[in-house]
Amino acid sequence: MLLRFSFWFTTFFSLMIVSCYSTTIALAGPSITVNLPSRTIELFADNKVIKEFPIAIGKVSTPTPIGTFSIISKDINPAWYPPDQPGKVVPSGPDNPLGYRWLGIWNNYGIHGTNVPESIGGVVSNGCIRMQEVDVEELFELVNCGTPVKITYDRVKVRTNARGQVLLAVYPDIYGYSSITVQDVRNKLNTYRLNTLVTDELLREMINDPSDEQVVIANRFAIQVSGKQINEQGLIVQDVRYVPIYAVAGTLKRQIKWDEKNKVVQYGATTVPGIVVDNVVYVATGKLTTLFACQPSWNNEENMLILEQQGVFLNDKPVNLEVRELQGIVAVPALPLAEVLGCKVNWNQEKQLLTRSVKGENVTIPIVMVDSIPFIKITNINQYFNAYVYWNKEAKTIEFIYP
Repeated sequence: MLLRFSFWFTTFFSLMIVSCYSTTIALAGPSITVNLPSRTIELFADNKVIKEFPIAIGKVSTPTPIGTFSIISKDINPAWYPPDQPGKVVPSGPDNPLGYRWLGIWNNYGIHGTNVPESIGGVVSNGCIRMQEVDVEELFELVNCGTPVKITYDRVKVRTNARGQVLLAVYPDIYGYSSITVQDVRNKLNTYRLNTLVTDELLREMINDPSDEQVVIANRFAIQVSGKQINEQGLIVQDVRYVPIYAVAGTLKRQIKWDEKNKVVQYGATTVPGIVVDNVVYVATGKLTTLFACQPSWNNEENMLILEQQGVFLNDKPVNLEVRELQGIVAVPALPLAEVLGCKVNWNQEKQLLTRSVKGENVTIPIVMVDSIPFIKITNINQYFNAYVYWNKEAKTIEFIYP
């Protein structure tokens, strides 16, 4: 009974091909990739995957061919000519195993619907590629004759989905064509710069017990710095967001150094820990304020990290000071401010008291505690540090003028 819904090798088959006509499509450069181990069809446009569909493929005894083909015919409501019943014709309808759409790709092979939807995902046909009826009808409208069709046997797939997740899958060797090693998987991961985030143990487990499961190994996200989206993407690993620090620093025009021995990134006198993922240095987003005095925020809708730099200058020279808005007023950390100004202060951590000697008198400086760090509002800086402060809200810059 398998022949009722499998691919039909018959000399009468050509009779059912009506024509190869064109449809109006909005896709730029569409192409189709069929991967047999994953039993999926990917529809590409402009070299980007825009849709993935589940399929059924040929049995081990009648495998689906591998190679590069193209759509050579398109038919709505195709008839079926059973190869074991010469002269019989099964018209379009619920008893027709080809479903209601046919896309011929080579000789007697094609992509078509099915009247046995539960077979999708299986290795059951005589070589054809079956799709759910709703899927093949959608695909039918999106491609024309001449659309390239590539049939592959790729047991390792690494991809990024619409949510920015990086997924790894090792699929079963359905036809016994290809054994794989840990290094084979790593070669795939290398294109995503994710080798160091996946252990050999996990890869061996996936190879020894291959399945259709896609494992999330990281999440990708876009990065916007001072209104400009950079080309490099960030990584989320174990709920921690990391940014490629050299790409961020380059956009900010900051000169940084990577200390390989101590695994820290240095900017001026400030250092923060970093990690290396396939030769790219990453820093956790929580350290960006310390390193560059910029405020990170997250845009869920765009899956994007946004970094807004608050430029801080002392006598026209940039200084590395964190900037925060406290109670509606811009503030900077008091101890680093005193250091860059060269002013001596006394800090009592236990009492959280900041004092300074002014004209022989010990003066208490008003502060606001943020994460155990004393901040001073810019409205108090002139009175207690004798520095003039100019804040340009639109340009997001703070200028200190100090003798």
